[in-house]
Amino acid sequence: MRLKEVKTVLIKKLLNYISELTKSRLFVLSAFFTLLFGLLIYKVFVLQVIEGKNYLESFTYRIQKDTELPSSRGTIYDRNGKIIAYNRLANSITIEDSSLLDTNASKNAMIHQLIQLIENSGYEAVYNIPIHLYEDGTLEFTAKGNTLLRFIRNVYGKDNIDQLSEEQKNVTVEELFDYMCHGNDDTSMFGIDDSYSVEDALKIAAIRYELYMKRYEQYLSVNIVSDVSDTLVAKIKENTAELPGVTIEQDYIRQYEDSKYFSNITGYCGQISEDELEYFKQAGNNDYASGDIVGKTGIEKSFEEELQGKKGRQTVYVDSLGNILEVADRVEPTQGNNLYLTLDKDYQTKAYDLLEEEIAGIVLQKLSDSKEGRIDINDVYFAFIKNGIIDLDHMAQKDASDLEKTVYGMYTAHEGSKFDIIRHLLDGTNKNSYNGCSEEEREYIELIENIITNNGILDTSRLSSDDEDSQKWATGNISLYEYLHYAVGKDAVSVSALDISNTFLSSDEIYAALAEYILLDLEENKSFSKIVYESMLNQGIINGSQICQLLYEQNVLEKDADYEGLVTGALDPYAFVYNKIKNLEITPDMLALDPCSGSLVATDPKTGEVLALVSYPSYDANRIGDSDYYRYLLENESLPLYNRATMQKTAPGSTFKMLTAAAGLEEGVITPESYITTLITFDKVQPPANCWSTQVSHGTIEITDAIKESCNYFFYEVGYRLGLDSDGYYNSEYGIQRLRKYMALFGLDRTSGIELEELEPTMSDMDPVLSAIGQARNSYTPAQIARYLTTIASKGDLYSLSILDKLTDSKETLIEDYAPEILEHIELKPSTWKSIFSGMYKVIGNSSFLSIFSDLSVEVAGKSGTAQENALRPDHGLFVCFAPYDDPEITVTVVLPYGYGSYNSGSVAKNMLSYVFHENEATDGKRQAADVDGTIVSD
Repeated sequence: MRLKEVKTVLIKKLLNYISELTKSRLFVLSAFFTLLFGLLIYKVFVLQVIEGKNYLESFTYRIQKDTELPSSRGTIYDRNGKIIAYNRLANSITIEDSSLLDTNASKNAMIHQLIQLIENSGYEAVYNIPIHLYEDGTLEFTAKGNTLLRFIRNVYGKDNIDQLSEEQKNVTVEELFDYMCHGNDDTSMFGIDDSYSVEDALKIAAIRYELYMKRYEQYLSVNIVSDVSDTLVAKIKENTAELPGVTIEQDYIRQYEDSKYFSNITGYCGQISEDELEYFKQAGNNDYASGDIVGKTGIEKSFEEELQGKKGRQTVYVDSLGNILEVADRVEPTQGNNLYLTLDKDYQTKAYDLLEEEIAGIVLQKLSDSKEGRIDINDVYFAFIKNGIIDLDHMAQKDASDLEKTVYGMYTAHEGSKFDIIRHLLDGTNKNSYNGCSEEEREYIELIENIITNNGILDTSRLSSDDEDSQKWATGNISLYEYLHYAVGKDAVSVSALDISNTFLSSDEIYAALAEYILLDLEENKSFSKIVYESMLNQGIINGSQICQLLYEQNVLEKDADYEGLVTGALDPYAFVYNKIKNLEITPDMLALDPCSGSLVATDPKTGEVLALVSYPSYDANRIGDSDYYRYLLENESLPLYNRATMQKTAPGSTFKMLTAAAGLEEGVITPESYITTLITFDKVQPPANCWSTQVSHGTIEITDAIKESCNYFFYEVGYRLGLDSDGYYNSEYGIQRLRKYMALFGLDRTSGIELEELEPTMSDMDPVLSAIGQARNSYTPAQIARYLTTIASKGDLYSLSILDKLTDSKETLIEDYAPEILEHIELKPSTWKSIFSGMYKVIGNSSFLSIFSDLSVEVAGKSGTAQENALRPDHGLFVCFAPYDDPEITVTVVLPYGYGSYNSGSVAKNMLSYVFHENEATDGKRQAADVDGTIVSD
């Protein structure tokens, strides 16, 4: 009983305690948090145990990412809707540092896997380090001099070359490879272990090096390979989880159809520069960003904002691997507008081919192996070296052919003596003035001056033209040694440009650094190498057969029976060169000898539209991003990047005489019935001027025969009469002003109107007598001469020539119609036009050109012109014409710089008209150099 009472008491006390406790705030809070904790435990149990597997499978890390969507650039068409330039979508593989890879081993394994995927698909990953592995396992630096030192500086993490120790400067390729690749994370740049082959280690190091060089800009990715196949893209995506940091970037690539025929018109595109970005921002266009592709030259640049589409944008959520989980917002990009040109693609292509064939024919006609011709065969052999056709760098590599090694061995043996010559010029052993040096020494001095000036080492603005030493240098009366010491003393040598961090150096120390810089630069300077090779050719150390064989060894030409003939000696190298030029396997631009260039402009005189605008040689705009190809274009002395149709000026020569005829007839100094008795020498002015015909005069002739015969004396007389004042006294200033009035009327006072960069014309401002025959200071581009000719053919319509037809949007809705503007109409007397037309018609019937044009059924009016620019080089050849004579539909202007006169230009013009009017002879389609007989027309 007592036990029950005790239990009852205890229970009551417990209940009372609980009752009191529940009334406490602490109990309420404890109970609340206990309940929450219980719910949390339950939720964790559900997430981890009951539904853990499902959540694990569906869980992904989400992050918001805003991206731009690239727009497609507009298409460029010819007048008939044939494509000239368009965009195609392409994929690139890029890589950036990923936080998911925190050790060298994991980074190297991932990159190795990526490289294997790329190579198994037939592509090559980026490899920009100057280390080459040969089949025998040996390594070799592919750079030297300052280029190599800068690479070593980067590897060792130095800011300047002079911070490198002597041991580091002289590091062997094997030692540098070990430092970059082998060792642990503390003793190696990239910690690539020995499980990888040397070849694979180099490939991994090349990509690691690219990432290393962007270590302070980790938001920038490295492009591993561009324009890859969909198959490779699929492989990369399949392995995304194993390739953190690797991304497929999709963008548009500009593609040019038949590029060499149009590249000087279309230009090309490239990545926007800081200056260009700032320009657009200043112009109020904020649509551009770093990395955008914009037009760099030509129409691509002129019509950048019309062709450039509008980028889209999207907001997406991505997982930790970069996969898109959700598209939250998307604005589609807008395609750029389409641009139609007035050019006829077929005309353009044919004109380019005709120019090349004619120029090749001239080269063949002038080629000689006995120094009797204007083009010596030895100059051709050296041209392959000078013009960059033969790769001098490859001859120094271990995988070079036996012949390349032989030639390079002779070069290195010869090179040492040339460096001795230069050292003597630099150390003062040779203190001869420039004028007192040999021709070879002068070449080296000029090269050294170019190197230090172009590389920003020598600032000539700090050298006063009033200084005695500066004047001596300008006149060649001081040595190189003395001049450079003078420059150092004037603080004209940039210490920072010499890559020296210590700015507190004596003059002697600066000069020593300058001399060392020059010698190091010369080690990798191709211009120096070319001078040495030229010396070797001249001395017979290497010969023409070896040079020709090198064209095959370096895959410039595909090996054929001619190769075997060269090797065995059965084929003479002169005959080899002749045949290859004949078949256009070797083209004039490869040689860059006179002549190697030309231009043709064809217009419609009824509309002012340009039908063809050709500059030879040209280039492949699709390859402009290839650094080796671009370097070749810059090295090529035929200047393929130069649009000669709008950027090369020459004197118009006798093609100017129609303008002089108009001035004389309109000003009343002659009439259509005026006859002038011509002589050989015009002595009414001093110094006297001679007619081109130095044996017999053209007799007593009127204006149409004067144009036909291109009689200088007749037009001297017209120019002279224009200078006679009312009292009958000759006033040169009065005469040139009257002549300039007609230059302006025919549009020669302004650019042609063509929507490309163009040089300003130069109207002669002196000597109306010489100016009357297109000489003195007259100088115009082919495009400007073509506009002048168009004005004649249209009998007075002065157009602003245009290569633009229309602009449409992507759905072909017309935005703008570009009709060439008639700036003025020249009102000349009908008799004046009749005299000009009749004279030009007679030119075609002249014995000089009759043989060229006689087989054309369409009637043609034309005029030839010859202009001498350099007495040591051939004359420029010009020819202008239009057809049909009674109702002109097309004008053709041909200019062949250093083309040995106008006859060859006339041949190109005639062949162009044959094509336009469908009078071509049937061919087998195989192109060859034209048959040039060497006829010279004096005009």
